[in-house]
Amino acid sequence: MTNPIGFLEARLTEDEAIATEASPGPWHLNAEHDEVIAVDDIEVCTAFALSSNQQRNTARHIARHDPSRVLREIQAKRALLAIYKHAIETWDIVGDGFRVVERAVVALAAVYSDHPDYDPTWATAETI
Repeated sequence: MTNPIGFLEARLTEDEAIATEASPGPWHLNAEHDEVIAVDDIEVCTAFALSSNQQRNTARHIARHDPSRVLREIQAKRALLAIYKHAIETWDIVGDGFRVVERAVVALAAVYSDHPDYDPTWATAETI
């Protein structure tokens, strides 16, 4: 990937595929808050951690990020990318407005900074 737009689009497509293949959301916690339960009341996973407090917090985190939420986040990120790509193509946004959207795209790409295709220079680049 040569720019954060293509990089981010590829990561969103990967995230979407994984979320779509997972047990559907919304997920919720069982009464003990140590298992994540799918919408059809089938156990998604049992949280594990070093302490019971960590176990409950891990389960809460997993349940909060169920596939339906992930898909909504992907939709929102794609909407931001569409705004930015439209601005690039039409020069609808100029000056500071353009720079704000550009920085937002770079920030979204940074979420995937552990991916081998991520370019750390994007975080300091003046333009995309």
